[in-house]
Amino acid sequence: MKNIYKLKYLLYCYKYFVIAFIVFLSLVTSMKNIFSQNVEVGIVLPLFEDSDDPSKKQLGTDILNGMKYALAEYGTSDPIVKYIIKDTKRDTSIGINSIRDLTVLDSVVCILGPIYSFELNTAVADIALVNKIPVISPTATEDDIAESHEYLFQLNPSYKMRGRLMANFMIKEKGMKNFVVIAEDNYGIKFKNSFENEVKLLNGKIVLSSAYNKNAENINGIVADILKLIKDNDLFINVGNLNVIQRKKLENFGIRYSLVDSLAASKQDVSIYYLFGKNAKKVADTMNIKPYQLKDTNGKFIQGYIDAIYIPISNSSEISKIVPELYSNNLSFFIAGTGDWNNEDVLKENKIFLKNLIFESEYFPDEENSDYTNLKEGLKKTKYKLNKNFLFGYDAARIILGIISEGNTTRAQIYNALNKLVSYNAIKSKVSLDYNRVNSELNILTYEDGLKRVDTYKISK
Repeated sequence: MKNIYKLKYLLYCYKYFVIAFIVFLSLVTSMKNIFSQNVEVGIVLPLFEDSDDPSKKQLGTDILNGMKYALAEYGTSDPIVKYIIKDTKRDTSIGINSIRDLTVLDSVVCILGPIYSFELNTAVADIALVNKIPVISPTATEDDIAESHEYLFQLNPSYKMRGRLMANFMIKEKGMKNFVVIAEDNYGIKFKNSFENEVKLLNGKIVLSSAYNKNAENINGIVADILKLIKDNDLFINVGNLNVIQRKKLENFGIRYSLVDSLAASKQDVSIYYLFGKNAKKVADTMNIKPYQLKDTNGKFIQGYIDAIYIPISNSSEISKIVPELYSNNLSFFIAGTGDWNNEDVLKENKIFLKNLIFESEYFPDEENSDYTNLKEGLKKTKYKLNKNFLFGYDAARIILGIISEGNTTRAQIYNALNKLVSYNAIKSKVSLDYNRVNSELNILTYEDGLKRVDTYKISK
């Protein structure tokens, strides 16, 4: 009898063990299904699919190819990601309707595109806000798009951000204070205003601000104004006219002997600000050296009153007009530029005129970076061509796919992750979106027998 009860007890336990095991398997399967749910990303680009004109298709197709390749790399990772692609044909009304259609699909967690600034209008911003869906533009650069609209993101820094960033870099990192600004009078003004405002906020000084027309043959008038500024405000000495004791004082101040010797031999007028810095008047006085203003700026001189000339151009062709003229008037001492200076061929043609040059750029792939070399190698097996627009699409998609792979599978989670994105190592440049949803990080480049990266610089809040 005891054995019968024991057997019944064992059967009872077995029954509930089986039930518990089935429930456990059901929960595991359910969890797996939830985690493996399909996540969809909307893509809104000007593809002109019904056009026979290849030139219309090129831009959107290159960006889309980059996005497709990023998805191919992502593969079948959990969660599975699919694209829903919409062709805007560069038409704002089609773009608005496309975004509206995507937002009603609960499975669509974010939208990549549009790419033109004018497409990111108030209607798109309102749709994104109402539906709380992140809309991420890989390329838009106009001001006050993302900054003024909560669910819009710009992976490409705005004009305002670029001007501000250069002012921060030159004042905080280079210790500069006095600036001349020479801006192209249409496109260049977009950078000029934000640069000048930021310089003033950082206690710098715009000592001269001028605009030129890109169709003008020269900038003679602006050069004359700069020379007059130097003549009226800078103070000079001629080292060749100093006695032995005074020259020794220069060396004791920290000026290397070779420079003192070279300046003495050249008989050039040299600014005391160039030699001694911002407290030059006091330093010269302690050395019993009396500086003077230039009577004539036609000869050779080394100025020091102006720290740098900021030149936002509209096209790299303007470099060949501006730089030689500055050089011939002793004014190519330090030039800072915008991303339109990023043309290696033009800079090579003008390298003899460039003494010190830096400029910002959103595009400078690191040839030594393993991600970049792997990408180049992988593309050899495909029909895709690696170019700037391909990388805009590739980097944008890789950012989103990376965020999704970390378990961010809702609109809210992706929105929060994008707002926290800092110094993401994209191929073309770093990306930081923690400053009003606009990329606040850029490459700082120079040209020395080839383009080189000086730094990557980010504006802090």
